[in-house]
Amino acid sequence: MHNDKPKNNLNGFSMFELLVTMGILIILSIIVFPIATQQAQKAKLRSYASQLTDDIYFQQQNSYLKKEARGIELRSDGYTLFIGESLVASIENDPRSFPRNITLQSINLTLGNQILFPEGEFKPSSYGNFVISDGFYSIQIYINVEGLIDYEDL
Repeated sequence: MHNDKPKNNLNGFSMFELLVTMGILIILSIIVFPIATQQAQKAKLRSYASQLTDDIYFQQQNSYLKKEARGIELRSDGYTLFIGESLVASIENDPRSFPRNITLQSINLTLGNQILFPEGEFKPSSYGNFVISDGFYSIQIYINVEGLIDYEDL
């Protein structure tokens, strides 16, 4: 005799399979999240370094093209763009600030904390290097005697 009862044909995942899958996903997220966060922090710091080097370049180009002395004064919490022989004697200035966790450190310039471009010149009268940091990562920015500006990770 043949049994006419319908078979319970359950198609699905067992509790064990679900737990193993969730465990794998949790382990992957524990590994990937810190790496992604670190990369985001590095990218943010590089963005600030890029903006600062662009501003130095802007001052350099305008000094040459507009035949006026220009410069940048560096502070630990930001910097100031200015037109004139110094910040004190400037006819116009534009202060820029960093967020609290971003700082300028190890400012090593020939004229203290200012990069100066005499009127009509590409070459700075002060040059050197300094570091921008967020406490975890650091980038060194430098300008040489010829006026070449660049930055690199430390």
